[in-house]
Amino acid sequence: MSRSLARAAFAQHIVDLMRAFASVQARAMFGGHGLYRDGLMFALLLDERLYLKVDDDNQALFDAQGLPPFTYVTKDGKTGSLRYHEAPPDAFEDPQIMAQWARVGFEAAVRANAKATSKKAGRRLAASGSKARATRSTTAGAALAELRNLGPASAAMLLNAGIRTPAQLRKLGAVRAFDQVRQREPKASLNLLWAIEGALSDRPWQEVAEADRASLLMALEDLKLLRG
Repeated sequence: MSRSLARAAFAQHIVDLMRAFASVQARAMFGGHGLYRDGLMFALLLDERLYLKVDDDNQALFDAQGLPPFTYVTKDGKTGSLRYHEAPPDAFEDPQIMAQWARVGFEAAVRANAKATSKKAGRRLAASGSKARATRSTTAGAALAELRNLGPASAAMLLNAGIRTPAQLRKLGAVRAFDQVRQREPKASLNLLWAIEGALSDRPWQEVAEADRASLLMALEDLKLLRG
């Protein structure tokens, strides 16, 4: 059986196990699957492992059972993590236990979505009381355009998203910066994400696209859930 067929079979097995919880959907993405209910992603399937969404409210449940988080290693040897932890082994043996843990992950996704909706409403209220600045700093744009992989067009998109200096870009990081651009320009290509990460790590964007694609996309998906 090919790897893609094996991943699909594992995803269907988990979906079937979760029927006692709800009807969930498995959507293929970057070498694995995301599990969704009511449009909210609450779990990840990668390398035949199930990871459930974690937040401050349910972290202790996972810690108490020693359930590790999802981690990844970039090409330069750095380790990152997302707030998804493995499901306990007994959940795979009992649909009722699986339903309990699926609910824990889904409730975390619901809380994250509620926070994001509240923040979004606050931003709209703030925007209605003030005008966005129409001018851009030429000096700042030039400094951004001088970074590796970035040019005038990329710098213009960053400026339009309120990112004016390399220092601001470093503080935000590639994923948050790209997400900020996407909020202004929904059609911005993922090539910009690879380019920003390459600019911050001094690597060609092609190398980033090959080595860090999965970890960056997962981090972006997690951020989108938080942002709403």
